[in-house]
Order: sequence, then structure tokens, then C-alpha cells
Amino acid sequence: MTKTTMRATDAKSLILSLDIKTKKVTEQTSAMNAKEFMLSGGQGIYTAMRTVCGGRRVFLLDDHLQRLSNSHRMVLGSGGHRCDAEYWRNLLVPLIRRGLDSFREISDEDRKITVLVDNDHISLQLTSLGAPREGYCWVRFVHGRRENPEAKDLQWVHAREKLEELIVPPINEVVLADPEDSSGARAYEGLSSNFFATRRISSDKKPDYANFELLSAPLDSVLLGTIMKLVLRICERDCIRVVYDLSVDFGRWNGAFVSSTSRLVLPVSKVITDLGEHPLDKSDPLVLHLLESVKGLAREQSTEI
Repeated sequence: MTKTTMRATDAKSLILSLDIKTKKVTEQTSAMNAKEFMLSGGQGIYTAMRTVCGGRRVFLLDDHLQRLSNSHRMVLGSGGHRCDAEYWRNLLVPLIRRGLDSFREISDEDRKITVLVDNDHISLQLTSLGAPREGYCWVRFVHGRRENPEAKDLQWVHAREKLEELIVPPINEVVLADPEDSSGARAYEGLSSNFFATRRISSDKKPDYANFELLSAPLDSVLLGTIMKLVLRICERDCIRVVYDLSVDFGRWNGAFVSSTSRLVLPVSKVITDLGEHPLDKSDPLVLHLLESVKGLAREQSTEI
């Protein structure tokens, strides 16, 4: 098929489909956004990547390839070469490169790259990547917890559809948590993100972010997202204490943020629960330090396509 170049004004997204057996690729423009594209998938696995530095570098590509390998093994059950990250690299990199060439934008905005996989096909969508105008957001806590969180299973995309109706600006994310009236209630993760809080532990250290510790859900209770892993590596590098217990205690939390491929690190200014609203410091020093650190690693931790 002849490759055509599209501009952002022509359609919301570009979709490429690869038949794994024949290696045939089809390409079409689409009015679907990323959410609609994911809901179009049936059984299988998924991952979502992003570009940085103007759109030709894919952030944390190796992490996403390994995630596909792990999820394929857990969900689709095949072994051998399909559980090898290099297999996915050989399939996906040419497909992403073709998509980036076709989805040429007037602006230098980065792209979101959503990948759906079943046993026979790979579907890849490219869309423009937006961000909250304010640079921070609200989140809504709801009662719930994911089953098998370590796998990026498309069944979860369909299961969370009803909860996504609660995401109305300024609410940017829904976070799963224990009921508020339960003893030792804990928060876990967002529908498409990881969730963290901060707590002050001292007041005399320099730099200021060193006076805080990071609160995270236990790693075996959530999907360990690519940005979450990067955040934890930064904490290790900068000697920031991480406590793997997200007991809900708004009186002791100072700041919070959600992390994901599209959001990177997005500060939370307010948490909404059934019992009320809970403001947090959107300028929390540790949150801002992690935000700038993740941005600063964009080129170093990305792969040119």
C-alpha cells in the first residue's frame, strides 16, 4: 500500500495494523481517540508509549518491549520467541517508524503510541499528546482493586469503562482504594496510572525535597508502570526514602501525584472522596523534584526511531 502523509487537521489519529504471519501492514486515518481505540480491542494485551523531544524519540522503549513480553506470556500463554523483547522490537520499531513518518504534524507536539496485540495481529495508533493546561489535577477515589494487576490485559480496559465516566475535568483520574470507613484503608492505583503521596519527615534538610518521604502502594498490589519504575530509580539515586504503604491519611499527606506514560508526573491538588474534598499541596517539593527529574531524563532514557 502506498504510504500517505497526514496532518493533524485531517483526523484524530493514524492506525496501522500488522498481520504477524504475513507481515502485511494496512494504514488508515481515524476519528477514534486513544480511549475509543483501546475499547475496540477484544482479547489480548496492550501498552501505551509516548515520544519526547519533538516526536522522534520513544521514551523508555525497552521497558515497554519487556512489558509486552511479560504480558503476552501471562495473558496469551504462548512461549518461545514471543516472550522475548527482541522479537517485539523487530516487529514494532519499523511499524512505529512508519507511523511517525505518516502522522506528520504541523507542530512539534509529542505523540501517544497505543499498541494492541492478540495472537495474530498488532494494531498501533498514533495520536497527538495533550496535557492538562494547569499542570496539576484532581483525582477521585473509588472502592476497588484490580485483579492480576501485573498484566496489561485488554479485559481491564473494558472493565474500567464505567469508572472512566467519573473523569470529568478538573478530575483527571480515578484511583482505586479501600472503602473509607474500613480500618487501615489503602489506596492502590489509578485506572491508567500509578498513584503516590508524600509525607514530611523533617524540616531542616537541604534541598527541601529531602525533608519528605514517598508513599507508594506495595509493588505486588499494582501494575508497575514504566514511569513508576523510573520514579523509584530516581528515589534510589537521590536517597529519597520510599515507604510501600499507601494508608489513606489525608491529615499526614502533604502532596500527591499520578504517573503514567502520557502524564509523566502530574501533581494532584485535590482528592475527591464520598466523604468530601481533600486539598493537597500542588507545589510539594518532592513532587516537583520528581517531575523535573523525569523530564530531565527524557533524552537519556529514550530511543530514536
